[in-house]
Amino acid sequence: MIKTLRQWISRALALAVLGPLSAHAASNLVGIDGSAAHTLLTGDSAAGGIVALLIVGALTMVAGIAGAVLSDRREAFLAMGFVLGWVAWTSGRIGRIYLLAPDASTAIELAAECALLIAFVVLAGVLVSRSDESDPFTSFSLKRIKGWLGQQSMLIALGAALVAGGVIAWVFGSYDFPGQSTGVGFLAGIGAGVAGTLAAGAMQGKAEHDGTPFAPMMLGVMLAGVLLPLLTIVYPGLGSIEELVLKGNLPGTVIVSPAAWLTGALLGVPMGHSWVEQTHAHANAQPVSSGS
Repeated sequence: MIKTLRQWISRALALAVLGPLSAHAASNLVGIDGSAAHTLLTGDSAAGGIVALLIVGALTMVAGIAGAVLSDRREAFLAMGFVLGWVAWTSGRIGRIYLLAPDASTAIELAAECALLIAFVVLAGVLVSRSDESDPFTSFSLKRIKGWLGQQSMLIALGAALVAGGVIAWVFGSYDFPGQSTGVGFLAGIGAGVAGTLAAGAMQGKAEHDGTPFAPMMLGVMLAGVLLPLLTIVYPGLGSIEELVLKGNLPGTVIVSPAAWLTGALLGVPMGHSWVEQTHAHANAQPVSSGS
């Protein structure tokens, strides 16, 4: 009962306090045309954008640390995802942002914004992973991450998560409305969790598979949020992006905002991971019937 109460306090804090505060900090910015067409670093003021990003990053970290203190690291990821979900839901339309500034600087700003938000999330993960023996698979300890990324199976998991996230965004992303951007990021995270866990399990083999950590797959989705905006410079290409925006034909990989990619990593990956691991555990628990 007490554990459940602490979990709901963490969720309420993230959803009802820290998330709205983060969204308010982000929405106080304006686009280069004075509209709401902006993310944290694509508005009309670089200084204002950096301040807003620092506020959002700090509040995200507070949510994560509070979640870990009140419950555990899984709750920390959930809380951080809720806060960034608020920011993603209230962000400007990516297509409109490119329409206002169809040049490489927009793509670079979106990639840099995602990279900086990743830094805050990873820092929070490191801080709440100082004692991680009770649940090592949720750890963001730098020592553990370094060890995992030295394993071929975990690199495959990271790559599978990155590719799966991009493919799902491509398939399901149709319009750049903030709600769809957030939803597509979430679906990309779920698909990445499934793909990464399956890929790691296949590499390890059924007999040796003892679970897949979150960090490589979460990092894969987060990296998609950095790399895909940069890919936009080449494909579909900045020369044609205005026409694609006006026709409503933007590729799905373009419409997902930086905060939406982080939201998908934090909320979607654990869900996809759990589906696969629970199925694996259920299959292993089934008694083997002997032939007559």
